[in-house]
Amino acid sequence: MAEIRIDRLQKNRMRSQLESVLDVHRQLETTIESYEGQTEVEEYRRFWNELRETNRENIQHLSRYMVTKCNR
Repeated sequence: MAEIRIDRLQKNRMRSQLESVLDVHRQLETTIESYEGQTEVEEYRRFWNELRETNRENIQHLSRYMVTKCNR
């Protein structure tokens, strides 16, 4: 299957948009960590930890996509 050629302007636009989304996920990481630190109930702390792990996976997924599809 042939790879679709995407022009640089579109790649730059997509990268910029993904960087914006990545910033939101990084801010969310900080917020989740803060809330987890304030939480006393172990069950709730585990849930914050699950959310943080899912968010980290999203950060990795976004980063990989930017590298492979936006060529940076």
